[in-house]
Amino acid sequence: MAIVIGLMNRKGGAGKSTLTKLLASAVAHSKKKCLVIDLDPAEDILKWWTRAESKGHYDEKIMVRSTVVAEDLYDIVAKHDETVDFIIIDTKGEGAEWADDLAGVVDRIVVPCTNANPDRDRTRETIDWYDDLKKRAASPDQLPPLQVVLTRVPPVMVRHKRDMPKPKEITGRDFERHYEIVSEFNPLVTMVPERPQYREMDEQGLLGGIMERCRNGQWSDKGQALHYESALAHAIDLMNNIIEGSRMEQTHGA
Repeated sequence: MAIVIGLMNRKGGAGKSTLTKLLASAVAHSKKKCLVIDLDPAEDILKWWTRAESKGHYDEKIMVRSTVVAEDLYDIVAKHDETVDFIIIDTKGEGAEWADDLAGVVDRIVVPCTNANPDRDRTRETIDWYDDLKKRAASPDQLPPLQVVLTRVPPVMVRHKRDMPKPKEITGRDFERHYEIVSEFNPLVTMVPERPQYREMDEQGLLGGIMERCRNGQWSDKGQALHYESALAHAIDLMNNIIEGSRMEQTHGA
């Protein structure tokens, strides 16, 4: 049976689509089969995959399907559950109407959160919904775990530990808020840093496909391949962390 991962947050721009693309890149590089389901009416993931195919940065082991009908979600998951290794579901921003349906089909609920008060508030609302769902569920112990992932993190904060001095390039309030979020949500160990390779992934397709193009390109492109290798290794770490569920220690920022 497939491992089913659902990404949700009650606010757009928190990084759900970027996480979806990262996880799809990790699965493709691991030679596993994956179905990505796009629940956003804007079809961001479907359009991304069309671009990836046109540029050659795709993988035949990855399939992308789109739907805006809640009932179809169950049918799509059931149809592919035995034929793929992973199913990744990307929901639309402010897609609260999908929440209960999503919880009914996934093995993990992943909530991205940036270091910004609006995202923090929406993450808190998502956790409140999850706590309410546990009260309404006939078997709350059977619900999938909810995991928060910090996204768009400055690279210096990915390596930072709580007992270290504040990095010079980080403002005092951003630094304080980062650790407030860590303390409140106890997110997964692996964070998603800001890096230009992810912006290229958003525009061109799977990280592995871009990496191979760089390896086979001009000398300057071959130098870039190392950065894509690092980005891809981080995506694989994130997927493993989601599966294992390892969360941050209170004394560590990464």
